[in-house]
Amino acid sequence: MPLTPLARLAGRRTRLGALCAAVLLVAPALSGCSGSPAPAPTTMSVVDRLAAVKAVVDATPSVHLVMISRDIPDGVGAVLGLDGVGTHPPAFKGTVSARMAGIMASVAVVAVGGVMHVKLPLTTAYQAVDPTTFGAPDPAVFFDPAKGVTTLLTATTSPVRGAQARVGSEIVTTYSGSLPGSVITGLLKVGSATAVYAVKFGVVEESSQLRTVELTGPFYSGATSTYVLTLDRYGDPVTITAP
Repeated sequence: MPLTPLARLAGRRTRLGALCAAVLLVAPALSGCSGSPAPAPTTMSVVDRLAAVKAVVDATPSVHLVMISRDIPDGVGAVLGLDGVGTHPPAFKGTVSARMAGIMASVAVVAVGGVMHVKLPLTTAYQAVDPTTFGAPDPAVFFDPAKGVTTLLTATTSPVRGAQARVGSEIVTTYSGSLPGSVITGLLKVGSATAVYAVKFGVVEESSQLRTVELTGPFYSGATSTYVLTLDRYGDPVTITAP
């Protein structure tokens, strides 16, 4: 019996559906053949992986940075933390927490163009200062690709890939190793140039963003202290100008 027009249409739809299903199954396999895919992070050497992460941070227009400290000896003058945004070219705007002459203070800071401006407690205007007067780093330098935080990634000796860890709502891969004291003192202006410091990085693999940096060692005499840096809000629109 000849097929009715309705039956022929149903047959064509069935064959079309089967063809579409086959294409959907095959397409993922074909997509891997068009060009050379980027290597997965786990196939790269650890040294190359950390260099790639450095490149991502250095290329972002801005990033939010928080630094906290642990186990700082009582009584020493020290930068205890900071919270602010940095840009490329290197600049910083935020607050720096410090202990000076036994007094805790949170100081508003704008560092741009090689000049650091601070608004001290109980004052209303910024004034230019030399950060070395306080034994503190210029926070803008933290965002300098040649001198800043990202240089720790490529200065790390014997780096190894470690376990995954949770940072907030994200899962990061940890990378750890050692840093010579000269690198630490050059960046933070504190510590011993002859000591060795432990470093641990947390990297968001999907975006290659550096999320955390943990530095531990003899920053101050007679103690083992830790500084933890957290970087997020990559690429937020930020403009920093001198006050």
